[in-house]
Amino acid sequence: MRAAARYAYFNAQVSLLASRLLSDAQITTLIEVSREQCNEVLKTKGLLSSSLETHPDMAAWERELTTPLLADLAVLGRAVSGRARDFLIYWAHRYELNNLKAIIRGKMIGLPASVLREQLIDVSPYTTLPVDELLGAEDIKELLRYLERTAYYVDIARQARRVLEERHDLFALDAAIGPRFYAGLSQRAQAIEGADGVDLKLLVGSLIDRINLVWLLRYRFIYRLSPSEAYYLLIPAHYRLGGRQLLDLAELGSVEEVISRLPAPFPAMLEKTTNISEVTETLRHWTWQLAEKVLKRSVFNLARGFAYLLLRDRELRHLRTMLKGKRLALDPHLIRIAMGLEASHAPLEDLIERTDQS
Repeated sequence: MRAAARYAYFNAQVSLLASRLLSDAQITTLIEVSREQCNEVLKTKGLLSSSLETHPDMAAWERELTTPLLADLAVLGRAVSGRARDFLIYWAHRYELNNLKAIIRGKMIGLPASVLREQLIDVSPYTTLPVDELLGAEDIKELLRYLERTAYYVDIARQARRVLEERHDLFALDAAIGPRFYAGLSQRAQAIEGADGVDLKLLVGSLIDRINLVWLLRYRFIYRLSPSEAYYLLIPAHYRLGGRQLLDLAELGSVEEVISRLPAPFPAMLEKTTNISEVTETLRHWTWQLAEKVLKRSVFNLARGFAYLLLRDRELRHLRTMLKGKRLALDPHLIRIAMGLEASHAPLEDLIERTDQS
């Protein structure tokens, strides 16, 4: 079946949803207005319910902001089938993964099940975790046994069990969960064949490279893990940064050394960064700019929908930061800096072109 026929309805839905995205300029405007005016705009966009307008719990706001994105995922998921639908549904479990991490952390420090349940995000209709069983488990080992019976989390549960047996450590256990998820995402992107999958692999590859590089820097230079430990906790999937290359980078002694030894386009992209936070923010904007290009230039493929979801996630990330800033009565200038809107990322544009062609 031709891509135009297979993705015609999906493409129309992506265009409709993308037209509703808040631009950086619109979000910047919201930073400047009063909290009440900001809330009114968010309510008209369906991003804030009246019940949460004066809610004192910021975590409740964060949970609420996830709901529209999951609704968008449901719309897009119904518009495709087969491997394309499997990819989107799998991406939706990224949000359920946060619930799993919250439960594991809570179990490790002995939080009551009732307290843990209040911290969970409603990820309907994508719920696959046996939440009641996990919350009721006597210990982490029993929790992992329940998890191994859940289709989407078999690999994650087995990896977590191996880490638990080797190191009875909450940090290591928590860090072991993310890599298996992104490895699964990479496998599903690779399964989209032909021209339909080119831009999708580009976007997923940028995510994996970004996450692996940032995690490597954090594990080595913040948590001071050994090179082998840091490498072990990375995603076992690669794009521009291969496994041997990441292992060599893990042996280096500073952030500056790592950046200087990276392949193109990373050294030029990161030459003005001075710390890991700036590296993280620069690479995050790189992925978002790639997503913007894919959304604008491509039609009738899955990548365009995934690009929209990445940009929707950016919008919600910015809104969470803005709402927290307003709740704390921060100066608008500080909120813009926290959102990454104050600094210019224009130099990345030339690098995007080179990234597309390499």
